[in-house]
Amino acid sequence: MLVPQAMAYAELGGLPPAAGFRAVLLALPIYAVLGTSRHLGIGPEPGTAVLAALAVGPLAGGDINRYLTLMAALAGMVGVLAVVGAVLRLGFVAELLSKPVLVGYITGVALTLLSSQLRTFTGVNVTAGDFFPRLGEFFGSIDQTDLPTLAVGIGTLTVILVLRRMAPTLPGALLGLAGSIIAVAVLNLEVAVVGEIDAAVPSFALPTLERSDLRDLLPAAAGLLLIAYTDNILTARSIASNKGYRIDANRELLALGAVNTAAAFGGGFPMSSSASRSVVPASLGSRTQLSSLVSFLSVAIFLLVGRSLLAEIPQAGLAAVVIAAALAIIDVEGFRRLAKVSWSETVLAATTCLAIISTDLLLGVLVALSLSVVMTLHRVARPHDAILGEGEGLDGWIDIADRRATTEPGLLVYRFDAPLFFANAEYFRDRLRQSLERNPGEECHVILDFEGIGSLDSTAADHLAELCRELSNEGMEIAIARANSEVLDVMERSGLFAQLNSPTTYPTINSAVATYRRNRSV
Repeated sequence: MLVPQAMAYAELGGLPPAAGFRAVLLALPIYAVLGTSRHLGIGPEPGTAVLAALAVGPLAGGDINRYLTLMAALAGMVGVLAVVGAVLRLGFVAELLSKPVLVGYITGVALTLLSSQLRTFTGVNVTAGDFFPRLGEFFGSIDQTDLPTLAVGIGTLTVILVLRRMAPTLPGALLGLAGSIIAVAVLNLEVAVVGEIDAAVPSFALPTLERSDLRDLLPAAAGLLLIAYTDNILTARSIASNKGYRIDANRELLALGAVNTAAAFGGGFPMSSSASRSVVPASLGSRTQLSSLVSFLSVAIFLLVGRSLLAEIPQAGLAAVVIAAALAIIDVEGFRRLAKVSWSETVLAATTCLAIISTDLLLGVLVALSLSVVMTLHRVARPHDAILGEGEGLDGWIDIADRRATTEPGLLVYRFDAPLFFANAEYFRDRLRQSLERNPGEECHVILDFEGIGSLDSTAADHLAELCRELSNEGMEIAIARANSEVLDVMERSGLFAQLNSPTTYPTINSAVATYRRNRSV
């Protein structure tokens, strides 16, 4: 898989195929030493290649030498940022991308990849750079389709997809490309081929850059790192959970940094990992990264003795490799699962996908992240709450939505299921007031169940103090049950206990209720 994917993904990034091989020869041994996944297929990856091309293209201004230099520099910046992140133990950053964002992102990348191969796969002269303009231009000029090119592309794609389904352990991409070479030679088809491949051995040199180049590339490097690292972690953890071992997030960040730093010195480009290349060794029973070292040696030997064969590969065949990879990562099942669980998360995934294909990949991810943060804040600012009642036959208090729960006249037990902070403090007060109005009976005692309130900020502490004063002035007594030590400490330091005779705190709801009942009977 490495040989065709290295070539295809390099060209996808606007680079010569040799750059893909340089990336492979650098990435595999470094990750085998530093990485903690036994199966992760590190190296060229289509989404990363597209992102890098979009970032570097406008800065290069058509100068191929500057383009190659900027690509290497971008890889180096990704590497340095990753190493710094590993030193600072920032591996948790991967958790920022929620499942809906990732489902939408990977699907958007797949659709972008598909549209990027229309020209090479069909021969139609598509020059637009964005998804929808590409589609419009393609369908407007579809009569220009070059039939030999299309036939080679369809034939190669068919071989890859059939073997993927019928014989997944076979190297479908390599066999498909071999078949395309034979078909072109036997049928004497006039189609574009890869052509001579320059030396693929890394030649170590430091990219020469202006300070302005570093400034211009920094946002793209940060975005690339976030996406590449998240993709690596998700793929690695998915396989590791099935195989019974664990992944060290910070070590993975360090390994990614080392791989990309080496790519900068070796004339490569930003790298991540391939889910398809990761699954193959796992499915074949590989237990260590020794499989990556074997792959490294195999590619090196192939380049020494078979490089001339690669020059005859039809470009439509390489396009088929990219299309096959794109079809494999369109996450229809992910959208289906989201639709079953949450419509809002489904909308977030669809919005992410639309942002990816209608803008550029990096901006699309930033839009998706922003939406994800907004949705998270909304959930925390407007969380679930409940009036609790005594569970029939249970030694505890449960939501009165459960028919087994009964309330007690004169007593309101109220639970708020989120940290209490500035964004929801007023909402907490309003919901408690509404609960007092809804709960049957003339309440004279309120128990606030703080089990769901994991933290409390100064704004919320002030609101809570004001609320307690209001309820006390109305003749109600207030108790707080099941507050953790951190919340109690904030309440103490904020002066809430000193200002009021109540609230009184209890370790459990039952102990707070027992005190209420005892005082009522006196």
